[in-house]
Amino acid sequence: MSDQAVNQRGDLVVWTTDDEKSWNLTNPFRQHLGVEIEWVREKQAEVSIPITENLIQAYGMVHGGIYCVLIDTVLGTAVRGGYGFDAKPLTTDLNVSFLRPAGIGTLYATAEMIKMGRQVAVGTGDVRDAEGRLLATGRGSFLVRARD
Repeated sequence: MSDQAVNQRGDLVVWTTDDEKSWNLTNPFRQHLGVEIEWVREKQAEVSIPITENLIQAYGMVHGGIYCVLIDTVLGTAVRGGYGFDAKPLTTDLNVSFLRPAGIGTLYATAEMIKMGRQVAVGTGDVRDAEGRLLATGRGSFLVRARD
């Protein structure tokens, strides 16, 4: 799998891991949570987040909203990787199934885009713990903008 994509005009466009890491630094919400970019490839991505006591709910587990944030975040990253530029993805639909609880540690989310159209992109994402256990899975749809 390469880090290169071709736009609809046939031009080679690339959104690299370094591009996403730079973009990540401009996102206050991601910075607040400690989101790290692991890698970006064409239509795929992986991000991670350190789970601290501040992200644990009253029953001693990671709050389910964190799984949702991770899947939404990694899908947006995969959208940029797929289009090869910041297509300014806006989430229009997100469905997450919670499969297993997690506690303190690092969580990893991976995504793969399954449809990349002119206006809408759709992808799937998974959240796993450091041991590779599947914690949550989801699907999201995004409104995208053409390159200016």
